[in-house]
Amino acid sequence: MENPWITVSLPLIGAAIGYMVKQFIERRKELLSEVNKERRDLYQKFVDLMIEILTINKSGNVNYEKETAKLYDFYKKYILYASPSVIIAFSDYFQMLYRNESNQDQKSHLKMLSRIMLEMRKDLGLSNRGMGKNGEKLLRALIKDIDEYFD
Repeated sequence: MENPWITVSLPLIGAAIGYMVKQFIERRKELLSEVNKERRDLYQKFVDLMIEILTINKSGNVNYEKETAKLYDFYKKYILYASPSVIIAFSDYFQMLYRNESNQDQKSHLKMLSRIMLEMRKDLGLSNRGMGKNGEKLLRALIKDIDEYFD
């Protein structure tokens, strides 16, 4: 004859484990939801900043020190929320700026910026189909002669 304690305790242990797993999954979903909300807000600030820089650049009055300071400020805030691919794309952009401080190659500059935005969209779960290899289609509405910059 079976031990009645085993018959009663196994389903209770299973239910307790199931409850703990469910709680863990729910907490994880909640955390990811908060992180995604923060990401959307930060990524929107980045896009706003890029559009501001591109608009100022058209007039030729770019204060690169001021704009770089804004990018550093953005970096401090997003470092905790961005995915590794966004962090790498942003870091690659800054490395390009460091290497070419005196010689700003507009094509490389735009390609790196569009790549960051492409990675941000991917990070948020958005489709990037048809956006181009480096996301150049993301900048198409903002730059009159964009075809000269991208192959």
